[in-house]
Amino acid sequence: MKNKYTIFLLYLCAGTILITCFIQIYDLSQYPFESHMDMGSEVYFHFRFSQTITLFLSIAGVSILFAREGINRELKLKAYTDVTGIKNKHACLEEMSILECNDNTLNIGFAIFDLNNLKKVNDFYGHEKGDELIQTFAHLLKLAADKKYFLGRFGGDEFVAIIQNCTEEIMEKYIQDVKQLADKYNKSASVLLSFASGYAISTRNHYYLMEELLKEADKKMYGNKKKMKYENMVENPQLSKILDDDRINSIGRDDLTGLLNYEAFLSVVKKVINLSLEDHDLAILCSDISNFRYINDTFGHKEGNNILRQFAQELKKQSFCLCASRIFSDNFSCLIDVSGMSTDEVTALIEKFNSHFSSIINNEYKGSRLILSSGIYFVPSKDETIDNMLNYANTARKYTKTSYQNILVYRDDIDQLEKKKASIINSFQTSLQNGEFKVYLQAKVRCSDKSICSAEALIRWQMKDGTFYYPDEFIPFLEQTGDIIDMDFYVYEQIFSYLHDRQLAQKVIIPISLNISRAHLIKPLVFLERITNLLGTYPIPTDLITFELTESTYIQDMQSAAFFIDELHKLNFKVSMDDFGSGYSSLKVLKNMPFDEIKFDKEFLLELTDENSRKILLQMMSLVKSLDKVIVCEGVENAMNVNFLEQSDCDIMQGYYYHRPVPMAELVY
Repeated sequence: MKNKYTIFLLYLCAGTILITCFIQIYDLSQYPFESHMDMGSEVYFHFRFSQTITLFLSIAGVSILFAREGINRELKLKAYTDVTGIKNKHACLEEMSILECNDNTLNIGFAIFDLNNLKKVNDFYGHEKGDELIQTFAHLLKLAADKKYFLGRFGGDEFVAIIQNCTEEIMEKYIQDVKQLADKYNKSASVLLSFASGYAISTRNHYYLMEELLKEADKKMYGNKKKMKYENMVENPQLSKILDDDRINSIGRDDLTGLLNYEAFLSVVKKVINLSLEDHDLAILCSDISNFRYINDTFGHKEGNNILRQFAQELKKQSFCLCASRIFSDNFSCLIDVSGMSTDEVTALIEKFNSHFSSIINNEYKGSRLILSSGIYFVPSKDETIDNMLNYANTARKYTKTSYQNILVYRDDIDQLEKKKASIINSFQTSLQNGEFKVYLQAKVRCSDKSICSAEALIRWQMKDGTFYYPDEFIPFLEQTGDIIDMDFYVYEQIFSYLHDRQLAQKVIIPISLNISRAHLIKPLVFLERITNLLGTYPIPTDLITFELTESTYIQDMQSAAFFIDELHKLNFKVSMDDFGSGYSSLKVLKNMPFDEIKFDKEFLLELTDENSRKILLQMMSLVKSLDKVIVCEGVENAMNVNFLEQSDCDIMQGYYYHRPVPMAELVY
């Protein structure tokens, strides 16, 4: 009110001066210079001089008053203007105070806007990007507003709009116009602008004072904020924008696919998890193309690289993909948003994507059969290291190779298995040197008289800490690493030495069977050379050794296996097919098998309760016997097994019913 009185006085003074000026001008026009001379020159001079001084001082005073008011008004304008170009909080409060002093507050609308995720934007991109969003939103508020609307920034990321003579339609239209402008901005923005809003209008039915309007609008805004699902800070299909161009350049990208490289991926994943885990469920996805080298061999490395680029592009298109990286070769990792999804739904989602990409490639490259293998690890908390999470997802991916599944979610039992695997692989060579591996012998008996006729060499691993491993627990891992070759020759040397010592001591000797791993077929001549060297060190009759080769190993590479068996025969070794009937055998294959002995898989004896199974097994034995092969049946566990085999063409039985595996020195025969 003080400002209004000041302005009134200024205008009053200005009016008085103008009237005085008009009177002076009129007086001069009515009394010419000659008439004034009659007054006397000295009196006349003093009269005119006093009038002039009075006029000058009046004009000067009014000018000073106007100048002072202009300066005050300019200072006030600056004091009440925010850096965004709209009014600040002080101006907002004063506007509310002025409106409060009116006769009533009817039809006044009060809207509050609050930016979403501003703290996350500041933390992730820096405060410059956050300030840019604030400036942008203020600009959008002004674009959507009528000139008579009062706009102000009420706090850090809060804005208000006060509209007089407001209706629901006017307010709704204004807020909708702001949303449309924000959507238009987001189409080309690297960081999305998202806001919550709430408003209240004072009406006769719901009459509010200004302070009450503020509280009601604020309450509705927070209600709107809770219902809103925060939008992603970056567009999902354009995740390379997740860091500014000056922070992610050619060093931070994979040259082939354009995805983040490993270091940049780790950095981005860490930031996204820290900022978004409270609002989103996240997971790490690791995928690779099974047998990718065959694609390179078949279509060439150029087309192989093209397939990798295609996979990267398809992955970036997926709405669940937050950021992705090609870790190496055909191995990709991705941070995915799985909010509100169950484990089965996530698995189905990734399976659908994998099938989609496979169909694209298989249609484009005729004759190909591309299969993706994927491992998933759900992010449990911000405390888990990114390296660990990637390792867990990658472990699940690798485990798909042996579990006959294309997609696996990481589980604790996989973790235990992998730790066990790592322990076995890392400690194998040391344990071998320390003599922690023990060779056991399991005797075999003749069907005719149940006497011991031969034995099979088996391996057991007992660590110094007391941990005990059976072959099934460590042999598969040693086959993966290639350490199985050293394992096998350790057993071979133990058996050759054992037989040689008994021979020198003129003790009874029985033939012993030794298992041959698939790895030896890759370099058969190296195997034969080492066996020959063993014979030079431990000269024993070679017919005391029977090498066992599994049916699956033989079937997968019959040509190499046939050469291998032929070379062993030249050295007078016998060769047995182990695990016969475990899923690969056929009459055609059986006809060409160059084996001296056929060892029926123990699964046959587990099905003897079924009459048809009994008949089939008897007929198969009869057929094998007609080919002049020695028949061995393993898995003889009970009297029923023995009774059945006594009526068959079986020559030798092996199983716990007669003999369990024992250390070499403890086998008595």
